[in-house]
Amino acid sequence: MPVTDPDLIVEHALTDELRAWLTERLRYPVLAVLTDQGAPSQSVMWFDLDLQQPDTILMNTKEGRAKAHYLRRDPRVSLCFEDELTWVAMHGRVELDEDPERALDDIRALAVRYGDDPGVFNGQRRLTIRLKVEKVIRHG
Repeated sequence: MPVTDPDLIVEHALTDELRAWLTERLRYPVLAVLTDQGAPSQSVMWFDLDLQQPDTILMNTKEGRAKAHYLRRDPRVSLCFEDELTWVAMHGRVELDEDPERALDDIRALAVRYGDDPGVFNGQRRLTIRLKVEKVIRHG
């Protein structure tokens, strides 16, 4: 029997209200992927909204990291944002953009957004992660 919670809101797209909440201040979501053994693996991520593709969250990772391997094998993910007792979980599938120049540009833009030095990523091989949001669950 499904559990129902009157405090949960389930949507299948990023609403304007949610976009505003996501970008009103810097947030550090947690990305959950599945390992080769099927266990969850979590990483704190930088993110931005992909302005070219609605309902898409843009992230980035370094080539060779375990999460890149896991995402190539199984693109299903969950991304969770919290703000004290308010939280938003997004479920969907990711696409990896392996274009090295574009991925480096993306991580540099994320670094600027998060107040870091974009130059620290020079010479790194990066991957852009695009989460196509299929379901949003909000609480609070």
